Amino acid sequence: MSKKKSAKKKTTKKEVSPEMQVSKGVERKHLEDFDITDGKDRSEKEKQIEHVKELEELLGMPKMNPYGTLHRDVFKNRLSGCSAAELTDLAARVGIPRERNMNLLRKSLLKSFDYYVQKHNVTVQGSAKPILDPSSPDYESTVKLFKEGF
Repeated sequence: MSKKKSAKKKTTKKEVSPEMQVSKGVERKHLEDFDITDGKDRSEKEKQIEHVKELEELLGMPKMNPYGTLHRDVFKNRLSGCSAAELTDLAARVGIPRERNMNLLRKSLLKSFDYYVQKHNVTVQGSAKPILDPSSPDYESTVKLFKEGF
């Protein structure tokens, strides 16, 4: 009887360059360089949200309000960035029963936020004059935000 010879695999070493090879005429782009094109005007909404955040920060809204804001989009962005521990802490602070399902907890927090805004959002007829201390270091930026509006 003859013995079978085992076949040996031939391996070749590939040289790995530190940078990825790109064919001629094609530039390598990072994901940050690409823009989102879905037909929505995101830049205007993002500017509005930044104005709201800045104004609420100057007025001390995060300290006065358990939710930290009275703007729904700002709160939704905050909820999407929260961890499970942060969500349960917020639920305990607001008085909502803690849920094991994080999506259900987010929905109940958003619903509770909507009720809170309905109860505490005071609208005044006519133009409201804010009471600001002119000697405050943030006075000029606050007045500028009020003049620009949202």
